[in-house]
Amino acid sequence: MELDKQELIKVLGHYLKSLREQKGTSLNIFAYENDLTTATVSRIENGLVDTKFSTLIKYAKGLEIPLEHIIMNLDIDYSNDN
Repeated sequence: MELDKQELIKVLGHYLKSLREQKGTSLNIFAYENDLTTATVSRIENGLVDTKFSTLIKYAKGLEIPLEHIIMNLDIDYSNDN
């Protein structure tokens, strides 16, 4: 699936939310345990902000998964074909 920037931000946010929920961690607890504000986590997971790389690392650590797992499992098209 080819995505523009805003769609990519939403796909990433929804994916991060699904991973957090699969782990069974509430938004508030996840934010607290990973040195993030609840507002930041909410904005990321609702696709409202472009997530910083350092925040993606916090997500990976908090979810106890490799960072590449997050990137490689997004439903996006990495090709340059138009």
